[in-house]
Amino acid sequence: MGQSLSCYNPGSKTSRRPMKNKHQLSAACNFADLLGPGHVDLNRASEEELMTLRGVGRTLAQDIVAYRTRIGGFRKVEDLALVTGVGAARMAQMKSEVFVGEPGSAPNLFSLDLLSSTRVDINRASLGQIQGLAGVTEEVAQGILFHRTTQGPFWRAAELGNIKGVDPALLARLLPQITVGRPRPASTYPDLWREELGRPNAAASFHSLQEVDMGPPPGWVVSVRPLSQPFSGVHNGRAVLRVASWNLREFSTEKAQNPGVREVICRTLLENGIQLLAVQEVLQEEALEKVCLELQKPSTAGVQDWPGDRGTWRYVLIDAPQGQETQEVERVAFLWDCSSGLELLQAVTVETQREGVNGPHSQPLLGSFKMGDLEFSLINLHLRPDSPARTGQPAEASLDLLKLEPLKPFLQDLFEKALLTLGHLGLSPDASEFAVLREQQLEPLVPADCSTELTGRGGEGEGSLQNIWASHTAQDSYTGRWGVIRLGLSSPWIPDGWSWGGIVSTHCPVWVELYMK
Repeated sequence: MGQSLSCYNPGSKTSRRPMKNKHQLSAACNFADLLGPGHVDLNRASEEELMTLRGVGRTLAQDIVAYRTRIGGFRKVEDLALVTGVGAARMAQMKSEVFVGEPGSAPNLFSLDLLSSTRVDINRASLGQIQGLAGVTEEVAQGILFHRTTQGPFWRAAELGNIKGVDPALLARLLPQITVGRPRPASTYPDLWREELGRPNAAASFHSLQEVDMGPPPGWVVSVRPLSQPFSGVHNGRAVLRVASWNLREFSTEKAQNPGVREVICRTLLENGIQLLAVQEVLQEEALEKVCLELQKPSTAGVQDWPGDRGTWRYVLIDAPQGQETQEVERVAFLWDCSSGLELLQAVTVETQREGVNGPHSQPLLGSFKMGDLEFSLINLHLRPDSPARTGQPAEASLDLLKLEPLKPFLQDLFEKALLTLGHLGLSPDASEFAVLREQQLEPLVPADCSTELTGRGGEGEGSLQNIWASHTAQDSYTGRWGVIRLGLSSPWIPDGWSWGGIVSTHCPVWVELYMK
């Protein structure tokens, strides 16, 4: 009926496809084009100066500084290719913007402390510097920083052996690379702990650590989620199922590698009792796999600390069109917790685009599910691009993609079934373009006057662009409860321009609740 599908099977290896360098999570603006060639000295540049280079964000700048510290300074520009995350291709792009001067100290607290030695001080190093150590993975680096934040500074290098993932062999490999510096006075960390909560205060610790130039929040702050208890799955004495939709906005493997992104997505699902999620703007399959693995074997503190069951999660995703397998192609997907008893019966694509019109968005995905005695279907849609400028499509083509007429046969076939049509619909539910849905007796469950958008800083945006439409049969099972999730969508680990504390997406998750028969 359309494109083929990919399903998540734990233990199988997902194909790794090359990605474009989007860097939607970069914490820096790129001013490289405004400056002359060879303007950055690789041996003296601070992290901020390195971030003016083409394609260099905060994390990569930290890795460059960490590598420079470990080798005692660059000997030639080509050495830059040896830094994790750079490689020969990116080095060639940056070559005209950099040069290698005499090794010296950069105006950065970490560089001033560490360039005097080839060892890294694990009590003061940033996330990037720890990841620069030979043999250290992202998960191990996060574990070191989490231990340092919650348990206090290390007193002996051997204490690294208490970190998950640091076995005797890795510890022996690390000992020649590290040093344990004298811990800073306790007064340096005012209000890092709140006695009444018994956990870190993210806002207070973020500001206090900034004051002493301890580097970006990912190295120090434990993200604090809204206080929440696991949802019971019961309303009015009856078992219920919560179904949600979330446009994760350019959800790529690179974006999913950010621990703050994974933590926000996973905790949002768990805190709100969501068992089935329709996802839009998935660019790469591996991004979904990382979410499933985070729920199964969490590496972030917020997911590890979840008091309830995390479930067993699966996904189904439309495969990339033929000839575009190596590109970042926007698609829609379903993500669900199969341990709850939710079962996928069938998933097919729905052909809606006219011949000769290659829109920027994927085809809709029709999924049929069963949970207990409740059988229902979902049509996952992303109908309208955010702007013609972003997609490169003229306004006329963008509007053409919004036409719902091709969905009519599917809606008619499912007329007597419990059907939810959901996703990023691009317009307020009272728009005339949704006449096709109303003709088939579908009704929007999220009111038109309820904003479903966020500003870049997490404030309430304008527009009701996400929604869930229910057929008359689905409305018989509807509990009357719906929600737009606004809290807990940011993380100290997510960049926000030059700062931190960014949001996962400018689109809010929306959910509805169905009684199980």
